[in-house]
Amino acid sequence: MSDTEELAWYRECEWQRITRALEALYARQTTEGESVILRQRIGRLEALQQALMGFPGALAQ
Repeated sequence: MSDTEELAWYRECEWQRITRALEALYARQTTEGESVILRQRIGRLEALQQALMGFPGALAQ
């Protein structure tokens, strides 16, 4: 496996991990309602996804 392929594999794994975590948080938000901490956790994970899509500036927000 080349370095590029390995990097793509790790990026895909990270994307899947973040997606699963976000889906769980969205479900929790639906059942429990919104809280400041829940919104912050969702915001951080969404920023990580934006960074993985090529928008690293999302992490600065």
